[in-house]
Amino acid sequence: MTFGGVIAGEIIMWIMVIYVLIVLVCESVVVGIGLVLDRVYRAASLPVSLSLFFVVLWLSWTLAVQFTEPKRVEPRRVEPKRVKH
Repeated sequence: MTFGGVIAGEIIMWIMVIYVLIVLVCESVVVGIGLVLDRVYRAASLPVSLSLFFVVLWLSWTLAVQFTEPKRVEPRRVEPKRVKH
């Protein structure tokens, strides 16, 4: 199956690569927030880190889908050929 000249398997692989990259970047930020929060207010560290972990998974998937969404090509209007008499 193709989407705008791109094979479906390529789209699936590309979306997974984008997803993993976004998750890696965002989860490193979450770990940093958790470590800082652990020093400031230890009781809030675990609930905040777990909540942010799941938010990052959801947000990363929605962003990956948006970034890799195939461009919609407007169909060209084909004019009928004129027959010369």
